[in-house]
Amino acid sequence: MHVFGKSVLAAFAGLVTATALPACASGPFDTVEVASPATLAAFDKVHIAPVMVMLDPETRRNVRDIRSERPVSEADQRRQAEELREDLIRAFGESFELAEAPGPGVLTVEATITRLVSTRPTIADASSVTVGLDFDSLYAGGADYEVTLREADTVLATIADASQTSLNDQRPRVGVWQDADRMHGEFSRQLARYVSKN
Repeated sequence: MHVFGKSVLAAFAGLVTATALPACASGPFDTVEVASPATLAAFDKVHIAPVMVMLDPETRRNVRDIRSERPVSEADQRRQAEELREDLIRAFGESFELAEAPGPGVLTVEATITRLVSTRPTIADASSVTVGLDFDSLYAGGADYEVTLREADTVLATIADASQTSLNDQRPRVGVWQDADRMHGEFSRQLARYVSKN
């Protein structure tokens, strides 16, 4: 499952509270906002909802300048959403029982990818960028995430994190989505650890 539009946090804002959520210690993430005093680690069961993709429209237009945000095809968005969900299932499965559906007593993890940058040019790049691109090009890839943690209809917390790599890290880059794939795994493990300790 993937959808397109504005930030998922904005979409849920009216469901959470009429006022801003209080910020709390964000740990490894850019921001964490808590809507309920419930202890996340008290949950025994976790449901990983299908991951959504909500990229800024600028990342989906036909760019003519490689300095602009590069486009991401719908097929790549679907694949990246599926890979992130698999990583989340694997990470949470180490510490929690995985539930097939949300409900009372189940912590539901609703993750959204809000930015995707490939490590190497994609087919979408080839069809939209006219200058300065060849398939030997390398980019510092990555992904941005927003997560809503809820029990049934009650939002417990929202988390946002931007994961960008650097070409200075000297990592070999072979796969088209290598950096984003690695970020999915790291983010999933950090999120599972955060929930298990808070």
